[in-house]
Formats: sequence, C-alpha cells, structure tokens
Amino acid sequence: MACVDVDSAGSIWSNAVKVFISHNKADKTSARALAVLLVEQGVDVWFDEWEIRPGESITGGIERGLTESDVFVLLWSAAAHASNWVGTEVRAFIRGRVDDDGLRIVPLMIDGTALPALVADYRGFDLSGDMTLDQIAAELTGQPRDLEIARRLQTKLLELTASHATGGDPLPYLVCPTCASTELKRSTQEDRARDDVYYVIECRECAWTDWTQ
Repeated sequence: MACVDVDSAGSIWSNAVKVFISHNKADKTSARALAVLLVEQGVDVWFDEWEIRPGESITGGIERGLTESDVFVLLWSAAAHASNWVGTEVRAFIRGRVDDDGLRIVPLMIDGTALPALVADYRGFDLSGDMTLDQIAAELTGQPRDLEIARRLQTKLLELTASHATGGDPLPYLVCPTCASTELKRSTQEDRARDDVYYVIECRECAWTDWTQ
C-alpha cells in the first residue's frame, strides 16, 4: 500500500490546506467528531453541516468544497459503500486532481468493508481496531493532541498572568508553575549593603521560589 506524502513537520499536510470530509449520513457522528478535532488543531475543514446553509444547493456546495480542498478524507464503511453520493465525491475529487502530483486521499476504515479500487492504494487508518479519532487527528496534523492542549493552556496562563500584572504586582503569578498550587506567599527582602529591595514569591506547598527587584 502506497504512503501519502509527509511534510517536514511530520504531517501529511500543513495547516494552510483545506480538508474535505466525505462520509455517509450513517457515519455523521464520526465525521463531525473528526472535523472538530482537526479544527481544534488549526486545520481548515470543509464539512457539509458547516458549509451548506438552508436553501443552498447541496450539489453546488459539495462541488465548491471539492474544488477548494487539497486533502480528501474518506470515512469508509458499509453505509458509504452503498452510497452513490460518496462514490461520486471520490470520483469527482480524483478527476479534479488527475494531473496533480500532490493528490492526497486519506481513507478511514470504520468497519471491514473493502476500499474501492480508486483509493485502495492510499495509506489510511483503521478505526475498527484500537485507534481513536484523537490519535488519527494527531497523526494527520503532526501535532500530538496532548501537546496542543498544553500549548493552549500555557498561552492562556500567560495571558491571565499578564492581565494580573496590571495591578502592580512585580511577580504576577496566579498559581505555582511547579505544582499549580494557589498557596503563594509574597514578601520583600532588603539588602542594606546594596540599598536594594527584592520582591520574593514562594510556594507554601512545594517551596518553589522566584524573585525580582
């Protein structure tokens, strides 16, 4: 089975591309969950529920989505196999990219249904085993979900700390950076020889400390 392209960051695409998620309505829950996971990691996703508004042409919306997308993620199952619509989306995407060396199709096998010949040569993921959608999203983007969550939490903590600093606190920690305790003791210490005053903060639980002048 051929492998899809992997970029230097370890993912099969960069965050600049758009992903089209093809699925049958019977697999809507899995498709929606994957779409949310990818968006959380900064990927632009075409998902029918989000893109086609009431009163708009479904066919026109899907054609537009296929044209604008760079990566085609196919949720494959017995229901998808029986769907003429899913088959049409697969053929339309391949036809639109027939001269594109960067053609990227990622099949996600929900059950044991054999893949169609058009996509059987592309590396995908087997959801019928132990692999979860979280793990698949992390592999696709090259951003392990735990690391992404940690990055976002750290960013938010820095924002809150900066906001707290407006109160004039020279050490505006909200929680201990070592043990996350809120039991922080603030004090000042004077160096008479240097005529300096030091502001000190200490965690009562783990004894972490920091200081500034």
